[in-house]
Amino acid sequence: MTSPLDLDPRWRALQDMGGVMDIGFDHPSAWTHGERGAEPFIKVGDDQLASELCRFSDQRFICAALTLAIRGSEDHVIFAIWVKVPDDCFYAYVETFDGGPAPETAVGKLSSELGPVAPLGAAVALTFSDRESRPKAQLFGGATDISLDDLLALYEATGTVNRDDLGSVQ
Repeated sequence: MTSPLDLDPRWRALQDMGGVMDIGFDHPSAWTHGERGAEPFIKVGDDQLASELCRFSDQRFICAALTLAIRGSEDHVIFAIWVKVPDDCFYAYVETFDGGPAPETAVGKLSSELGPVAPLGAAVALTFSDRESRPKAQLFGGATDISLDDLLALYEATGTVNRDDLGSVQ
């Protein structure tokens, strides 16, 4: 099926590069100790960062999956974002790794820089399904889709894709 984006040379170049790439954030925006990179776990004093959980000062964060449709196409992009959550939610989620029941839902605050999609601190609803998958995130009153221009801006800001690799940019 043909997409309106098929007429955009940047979209075609992105497809030639393998298609839409998901974006993952290494750490919450509040984290000041540098990237985790290839390390499975970082501990600095009482602060801790792993791929799915973060404790920074008196704040607790969970990594969640935010899925947004790409306007003008049938594709979507998934963001692995960080959400600041209340302590009780954080510790209930930690218990799922030891076989405990997952919390059903929670409300937190966005702690990943999503630029044009949502501001830092925006309200985020989390839905937990099981311990095998990340919680699903939904922005309250926020975006359910993203434009190609905004996606490309986020790709460039996160170092995922350089706009120059996609040809001419408007």
